[in-house]
Amino acid sequence: MTTNTYSIAIIGGGIVGCALARELGKRFSNVLLLEKESAVGCHTSGRNSGVIHSGFNPKPGTLKAELCVDGSKDLRRFCKERRVPCEEVGTVVVALEEAHVPMLYELKARGEKNGVPGLEILSEKVLSEHEPNAKGIAALFSPTGAIVDSQTLTRAIAHDAQESGVNIAVGQEAKRIVEQSGAVQVSTEKDTYTAQLVVNCAGLHADRLAHMMGVGKEYVIAPFRGEYFVVNRPGQPVIRSMVYPIPNPLVPFLGVHLTRTVSGSVLVGPNAVPAFGREAYARAAINVRDVAEIVRHRGVWSALLRNKALVKIAWNELRHSCSKRHFLREANKLVSGLQLQDLTLGTRVGIRPQLIRSDGHLVEDLVVEATPRTIHVLNVVSPGMTCSLAFAKWLSNRIDDKLTWVADSGMA
Repeated sequence: MTTNTYSIAIIGGGIVGCALARELGKRFSNVLLLEKESAVGCHTSGRNSGVIHSGFNPKPGTLKAELCVDGSKDLRRFCKERRVPCEEVGTVVVALEEAHVPMLYELKARGEKNGVPGLEILSEKVLSEHEPNAKGIAALFSPTGAIVDSQTLTRAIAHDAQESGVNIAVGQEAKRIVEQSGAVQVSTEKDTYTAQLVVNCAGLHADRLAHMMGVGKEYVIAPFRGEYFVVNRPGQPVIRSMVYPIPNPLVPFLGVHLTRTVSGSVLVGPNAVPAFGREAYARAAINVRDVAEIVRHRGVWSALLRNKALVKIAWNELRHSCSKRHFLREANKLVSGLQLQDLTLGTRVGIRPQLIRSDGHLVEDLVVEATPRTIHVLNVVSPGMTCSLAFAKWLSNRIDDKLTWVADSGMA
């Protein structure tokens, strides 16, 4: 076992960890990125639907709302400069009945407060011209919604970080973190790394690493598995852009929707099924340690009591997990022309790390906590990919030249 010394060590090679490595690599020498898999972007960052959100969903005033619009611009610019496959296809949210129309105006007002450009309310006639197969009596259209190959994007950002001098060490899972007065030691099965500052960007495992340091004990990550079906039928794609239902205000998920991909296919999904493990991508997969950690945390039980609507929705999703008829029924609420034989179960399965607070609150904004020499990124939930480059700048700006975390007043 060897010991390696760095100024900054970042744990986690998802898109947020890679973006932060890229940003910090511009300011500091001797930066390290540790990733437990054989490549970056193997989990949440490489398994999502590849949507660059325009920013009308986050609640105004949240950090997520502040970063989403700038993050969208930054990502689209990055993709153009680095020739990462990306298309600005736009986003459509449809109202299926008169009672839903005011919600479109609320979303538009929210988006305008967040600084989203070009938002329009479309009439039924204009909607049919824009998306011939979309159902709805009206729709919100956001032209800056885009699609990207998320795994290629993550690897391109990691390549940029390496070009800045960042050392990326794969196959190195952080097993132990010890903070001392002058440095932090991170041990893997193979090596020990010493850094003046350690940043935890471990995504699905971020709470577990934070708890090692006595940080964020009031939080726990509950994993939700997202499954997709792929539309396979001859002729033109059933949609040209992305078509969403009105979001349910009671839960932080956007519901089953239809998304174009840069490869030309159309995805239907995802659902949001409680997963029995942080990396339980298969339906029958169970990780006993993960399940035990989750059920021991009082926040989970508080969430079950506090969010009865979520429990009902989760049970419904679990019952219909990978049900072609369920996905078809949800898709046919939004578009016409799909039949059962048009859907094929996709190989793309992702896990959403939903942060739950001890009082049962499902945390929707970004959460960062720190000790003198460690920073813990506990929650970069959707649209985390969209926010990644802007979030990396935001966090970098709060690390001074002496490698000290300077938190905003009121920031966790």
